[in-house]
Amino acid sequence: MSILSQLDVYRYWRDEKLENALTSIEQCLVPIADPYKLTGNENEKISELCLLSNFALIQLANQNNYTNSVLSLNRQLGLTDYDKHLYAQGNGLSEITQSNNTDQAEFIPYTNKNIGWHTDGYYNPIQQTVRSMTLFCINKAKSGGENTWIDHQMAYILLREDNPDIVNALLHPEAMTIPQHEVNGNVRRPKSTGPIFFIDKKSEQLSMRYTQRKKNVQIFNSAEIRQAIEGLDGLLSSNTQYHFKLLFEPGQGIICNNIIHKREKFIDNPTSPRLLLRGRYYNHI
Repeated sequence: MSILSQLDVYRYWRDEKLENALTSIEQCLVPIADPYKLTGNENEKISELCLLSNFALIQLANQNNYTNSVLSLNRQLGLTDYDKHLYAQGNGLSEITQSNNTDQAEFIPYTNKNIGWHTDGYYNPIQQTVRSMTLFCINKAKSGGENTWIDHQMAYILLREDNPDIVNALLHPEAMTIPQHEVNGNVRRPKSTGPIFFIDKKSEQLSMRYTQRKKNVQIFNSAEIRQAIEGLDGLLSSNTQYHFKLLFEPGQGIICNNIIHKREKFIDNPTSPRLLLRGRYYNHI
């Protein structure tokens, strides 16, 4: 039985989510004493937070090697099957920083521009669904660069309670298409078509794939779906008690089940550019 189609199952799941919903940064922050050896309490707390709200915030002490620290922490949480996307390093991590590389700067995360609401890997085919994501700050910008997010499952509940027709439209199997990415006749990424909300068969969890980008994004030609996206965008741009916003300090990061999020534009410090480490995984926390 699915929360999408069975009303009694949905109501039980909804009530449990609302009862256990977190609404403050302090409730979600887990200090980590040693990222190379998580304690049972630390591991349990991260898992519990991800179960309740699909994310946990992490605070690390100063590290000599953040890359190794983050990789070790991720592995202990079962995040090993990483997305081998463009510009990911051999260990699965990407350095999210303003790039002077013309090809790389074509992608907004590697610029200092605002990034609208999105889930990571929204353009991936279903067999490469990004189920989790980690983002850790090494250097923050001179100003700006705040991240805002909301648990996508909570967004679904808020939309469904307001108007069930909205979420029904966003479940359409062809709601959003990302055309193939082609460079000089070579296909770097195939076309991807699918729903915006869906039940992921592997994790059996309500999941989401979405981007507010208008360029290279095709929405199914349906008035109902376009109106539903307007409703979704309206919710995302609001300021509910379930929205979170944080400027990550060095040593802080987020571990999540690919919740929907955005980033503000920033001004860099030339001598110490903004740098975050991002990992995308096919594993669910």
